[in-house]
Amino acid sequence: MNIKDKVRAIILSRTKHKKNRMIGIELESILHTSDNKRLPVNKGAHFAAVDLLTILNKNNSDNGVYSLEPGGQLEWSSPPFYDLNDLQKAVQDQYSLLDRILLDYKLKLIDYGLEPIYKPEEVELIHQKKYQLMDSNMTRNGKMGKWMMRNTASIQVNLDTINARDMEEMVFVADCIHPVASYLFANCPYKENKQTGTQNIRNFIWEETDISRCRNLFDHGIFNSDGLIDKYIEYIMTVPNIFQLDRHGNISESGKNIGSRFDYLEEADGLHEQDIHTALHQIFTNVRLKNLVEVRGADRTPRGFEMAPVAFWVGLLMDKKIRAELSDVLMGWSKEDRKLFNHCALELDLNQKGPQGRSYGDWIYMVSGYSLEGLKNRHLKEEGLFESFFNLIMQSGPFSLQVQENEATYCS
Repeated sequence: MNIKDKVRAIILSRTKHKKNRMIGIELESILHTSDNKRLPVNKGAHFAAVDLLTILNKNNSDNGVYSLEPGGQLEWSSPPFYDLNDLQKAVQDQYSLLDRILLDYKLKLIDYGLEPIYKPEEVELIHQKKYQLMDSNMTRNGKMGKWMMRNTASIQVNLDTINARDMEEMVFVADCIHPVASYLFANCPYKENKQTGTQNIRNFIWEETDISRCRNLFDHGIFNSDGLIDKYIEYIMTVPNIFQLDRHGNISESGKNIGSRFDYLEEADGLHEQDIHTALHQIFTNVRLKNLVEVRGADRTPRGFEMAPVAFWVGLLMDKKIRAELSDVLMGWSKEDRKLFNHCALELDLNQKGPQGRSYGDWIYMVSGYSLEGLKNRHLKEEGLFESFFNLIMQSGPFSLQVQENEATYCS
């Protein structure tokens, strides 16, 4: 088996029967102390995020797992579920634990997609070698990497797939539709204690983080679903490694791109599964392949709406009929349409011109309608997890704008 076949085998190693494929959520949150200071991440004189992490995982009753992002953002990764209502209950259960611990230590959960007060230089970086190497890499390869690492929070949706073709169709649709999710789930009203206006700031930050490993797959030459997995593998081979692991799990800097690293390992003692997973996790496109499909475009929503992006993507991607209908529409877009639509995602303005002469808002409304239909087709009464949120956004605008209408600054 050659290297590309080994990578392909890992990507497809979790395919499921359609009745058994699961859905999961990764929910990130920024934490402050009671006096609006950012919770430090590393052990020291004061209670820190690493202390919180130990307490949460010690008291967590098999309801997913907690981890930390580089700036101390707390991430909860759910167990996988088939029914979104069961996933919703798991979200609520994790809050029961988290709320109690936050109250005990006088901490506040900031349910925004961007740190509202502090600059990255004012936020501590976790003492882990891979994140130190990532920090250096981001400084060299983009303008906003430090903002991304230390000051952003998102909701990521993990979706099982049936087979290679199913995966390719899901990824293509998700890549095209990223600008819809980016508008609907925009929730970054403040930056450095000032209003962000109509700029879709977290999306902008990711666009300017590292052009070799971020943005849309379209930006890396992947234009349709045909042969998408192979094209994805060809793409990642060209991306520079941020770090590498030796056979003992030790992390070091790598001067090679992923393809060259794979060649070296294959000639040494063979390319291992862990080598491939390490590389796949160093790609940060808005939708990426691991051994499932991970969709990454949503800001951390206000509390109570965490399931809205999950339901949105499930309705679009996991109903074969809906996905096929939407794919037919998307295949009619030109490359210029795709560029235009991706550009729309940088600004929270429904009146921008979108593909085929229709407005950004028209496409958001139409795509959301497909999602709701897909949810109804699952016959699990899941559509309410997205429908009420969607109606609120279309009536009052994304939360980034709603919050700014009510408050001038975060700390007023």
